[in-house]
Amino acid sequence: MEEVPDMKCNRFQDRYQEAEPSICAFIPEENLKDRLLHDAAELSAGLNSKKELPPLWGLPVAVKDLIHVDGLPTRAGSNLPPEILTSHEGSLIAALRTQGALFAGKTVTEEFAYHSVIPTRNPHDTEHTPGGSSAGSAASVAAGICPLAIGTQTLRSLIAPASFCGVVGFKPSYGRVPIDGTIQLSPSMDTIGFFTQDIAGLENVASHLIPRWHSFYSDRKPVLGVPNGVYMSFMFDEVRQIFEHQLLALAKAGYIICRVDMPWEDSFIAGDAMLRMVQAEMAQVHKDWFNEYRHLYGDSVKNAIRSGQKIPPDELEHSRRGQLELRLKLEEVRRQQGIDIWVSPAQGGVAPKGFDCTGWSGMTSVWSYAGLPAISIPAAKINGLPLGFQLIGSFNKDEELLFWADGVGREQGLGN
Repeated sequence: MEEVPDMKCNRFQDRYQEAEPSICAFIPEENLKDRLLHDAAELSAGLNSKKELPPLWGLPVAVKDLIHVDGLPTRAGSNLPPEILTSHEGSLIAALRTQGALFAGKTVTEEFAYHSVIPTRNPHDTEHTPGGSSAGSAASVAAGICPLAIGTQTLRSLIAPASFCGVVGFKPSYGRVPIDGTIQLSPSMDTIGFFTQDIAGLENVASHLIPRWHSFYSDRKPVLGVPNGVYMSFMFDEVRQIFEHQLLALAKAGYIICRVDMPWEDSFIAGDAMLRMVQAEMAQVHKDWFNEYRHLYGDSVKNAIRSGQKIPPDELEHSRRGQLELRLKLEEVRRQQGIDIWVSPAQGGVAPKGFDCTGWSGMTSVWSYAGLPAISIPAAKINGLPLGFQLIGSFNKDEELLFWADGVGREQGLGN
């Protein structure tokens, strides 16, 4: 018998009360229990008993506090007045409502998804960071509070928290999930994505929430591409050793591994060009707010906006053009080499101790810049802390990526 929503609410409340005080994944909400029970009752009352239940019936979903949800304020991790930040919810939240989901609450984010010290803790070790700006969402899933959480990624903010918290994190292709109803950081890169506890859960969510989703099947194993060059230097030695062991195991299982010279300049992915692009777009997004409320911005965000204001428009346009150019070059290399997906560690190390460093962009930013879909699946542990295995697909081939990732995960006992 299918659970009614208030039963799922009660189970969520029990786990929330048990884990949230030490994890601090959520924005505190007065009358949370009453709101959830009210929403669950409305959901049940609105269901026509003659129809099938919606696919996400009563599922508690945590939402990063950059994404508007009607009835809840949006603070974006900032000190700006929520009444000027809060707006109407967008397409994804509307789709979640249609599919029968319940909103468990807003999750903690760094200030405007850029940088600030947050209260959220890593469920595997509360002395270690849970990751970057989507950390509240990742931690809520890792702690077993929610089976699904929504986050965003500009450079690394889905993949890094997923790796650090030991959950599945998926960044779809740029533009594949509508990002309306969201306070953006860098509109040319920002992407909404998902955290789940396993790949099966992610496949279910993707099939119902990502527009134009279709099934994909292949009876062969994918060819895996591994980038040569400076990209492979963005990791600690112990991570490199684990990754090489994983590649060896995959090769023994029948996967073809190709080491590939990549179509990018090492100086580009090792430099600050992508960060400068983010800062330039950030200055544009925040222009009006910053003019009036700059005294309320934290130092990191304030300095980033000021840096972005100094970036010449032609440099920004050059960076934007470079996104499509790199995407096309990667596709050409992929076809020439017969590669199905790229693979790498999701992060160069496990979650650092403390809360100043929330991860590294080296393994993730170039794929985000090119707009490609990426997924991190739990793959290993170092001193009890998780490490993700990252798989990167072709643009708008998200279905293929999830299919291949599921196969790799099942073969190696990862992510399931």
